[in-house]
Amino acid sequence: MAIPVVIGLHFADSYLPGFGTITILILLLGGIQLIALGVIGEYVGRIYDEVKHRPLYIVREERNPPTGAVGPVASARAGLAARVPERVG
Repeated sequence: MAIPVVIGLHFADSYLPGFGTITILILLLGGIQLIALGVIGEYVGRIYDEVKHRPLYIVREERNPPTGAVGPVASARAGLAARVPERVG
């Protein structure tokens, strides 16, 4: 984006020494900052998802349940019943 502007100003005799370098440097550093902000945002978002302690998905109905299972989602709920709720306070 900055390179065509610098070339255009150079040919229009409005060229200032050091303008191109500073412009390109500012745009480069701004892009690096935006990339770093995106990486930090992804990291914080994944931490937020982990802290909620929600399951990845909820099984409403199970097709072809294993033999001996009681109820439509018995095998999926077995693990949830084994969890002991934490006391807060």
